[in-house]
Amino acid sequence: MKILMIDRAGFQLQTRKTLVEDAIHDAEVDIISTLGELYTAYKKDLYKIVMIDNTIENGQECVDYILGIDPEQRILVVSDSVHCVIRRCGDCVAQHHIRRLNNPTPIKNIVRMLDRFDGYECDHYDEDTNKLTL
Repeated sequence: MKILMIDRAGFQLQTRKTLVEDAIHDAEVDIISTLGELYTAYKKDLYKIVMIDNTIENGQECVDYILGIDPEQRILVVSDSVHCVIRRCGDCVAQHHIRRLNNPTPIKNIVRMLDRFDGYECDHYDEDTNKLTL
């Protein structure tokens, strides 16, 4: 399973990559930190899941670029931002495959979400009220 992680460069990103590859037997993880690297990555590969911290520099532009290429790309947003990457919360559920986890999130929760992505709904969306829940 090809996974792309987009976050600030550094030890934590490399550690997440290693832990995910160790926990999910068929995971192959690429890591990037900039919008330019995203353009290059998407020219070379297709990804089953993209995991992003949308609070990084150009994070929203990364998400917009990905959804412009594939509106159904599975995206796991892991950040401490209150705001979603989609302007209207219900659009994540109705039109895209986006899930959110708040930072700090234990690596076991990230692994579980990546491994069983399609079995989870966004924790922050209430389907009955069509609104964001915090």
